[in-house]
Amino acid sequence: MRIGEAGAPPVLFVPPLFEEMNRTRALLAAAMRRLAELGHGCWLVDLAGTGESEAALASVKWDDWRHDVGAAAAEVEKESGRAPLVASTRGGCLIDDAAAATGWWRFAPVAGASLARDMVRAGLAGVEWAGYAPAPELRGRLEDAAPLDHSPLRVVRLQSDAGAAAAKLAGPALWRRSEPGRSAELAETIAADIASWYRQCAD
Repeated sequence: MRIGEAGAPPVLFVPPLFEEMNRTRALLAAAMRRLAELGHGCWLVDLAGTGESEAALASVKWDDWRHDVGAAAAEVEKESGRAPLVASTRGGCLIDDAAAATGWWRFAPVAGASLARDMVRAGLAGVEWAGYAPAPELRGRLEDAAPLDHSPLRVVRLQSDAGAAAAKLAGPALWRRSEPGRSAELAETIAADIASWYRQCAD
């Protein structure tokens, strides 16, 4: 998905993984629309086995997701004429290092083992991983994954998150809700922070 002009200063969004992706998609789309109003071109990658992808999740490997991020960044650079800023959320922070970028912006990064535990707890009526069926290789790689340091890098979190961050944002943890949600205020704050960080990375 692209929102904004293709030739505008580009931001590539890497979404959360599994059900967190569905719960935060409206938030990310709202932040992209606001960034487009601020003069950016925004892109959201659909990882293999998710979103509009025709691939079956059961056939997807961890390196397929990393390839998707790298290929998306290359396509954005081709379309816009410059490397993008990569803006990743939650589990997307585990694979955003695959992109060639002018900088990285991470929202509420999380270790893969924590996501895996959440998916196990989310199972209902004995349905493991809340009905998702990733291949054992993908599950194993996720459980071992952690966000890698990059430069320039800015990490932001919610005020309710005790983790270290350059800034703490007010708003709800939409990925924790049982249904997809929205927060216009959080989307506005995210867009403003990304735009500011983009300017610093571009200098």
